[in-house]
Amino acid sequence: MSRNILDRLLLAGFIGLAVLLYLSTADYSGIAQKTSAKYVRFLAVSFGGLGAIQLLLSLRNRAADERLDLFGRAGRFFGLLAGLVAFALAFEPLGFFIPAAVFIPVIAVLLGYRNPVVIGLSTAGVLAAVWLIFVQLLSVNLPGPSF
Repeated sequence: MSRNILDRLLLAGFIGLAVLLYLSTADYSGIAQKTSAKYVRFLAVSFGGLGAIQLLLSLRNRAADERLDLFGRAGRFFGLLAGLVAFALAFEPLGFFIPAAVFIPVIAVLLGYRNPVVIGLSTAGVLAAVWLIFVQLLSVNLPGPSF
């Protein structure tokens, strides 16, 4: 199976999951329609919209199909997996923002990015966007540190 075919199948599946997630909010009852349903619909529309954009870009791309190499970058994959596990373990005692401020730059370096200015600005931008969207706009209480 080629990388392009796998990408397109996964993106189509993500769009399908986003649609199912959005439709599932119709079953929410009472006050959940005004609170939780809005949040879930926002996530579904964002997830599905980004998936659709990526699918369209993938369909426009006429690059040569390369074979999928599952084990060529095993070290990088397991490093990312270990980082994700460390983030999940640090999430409960430290909340969201502290582990994310460490996790994002570490993962960027593991993925090959080396410019510290770009990494720092990207990290700050992601954290600011999460704070603005979830804490300010959607009034979601993200976990904080439990010192």
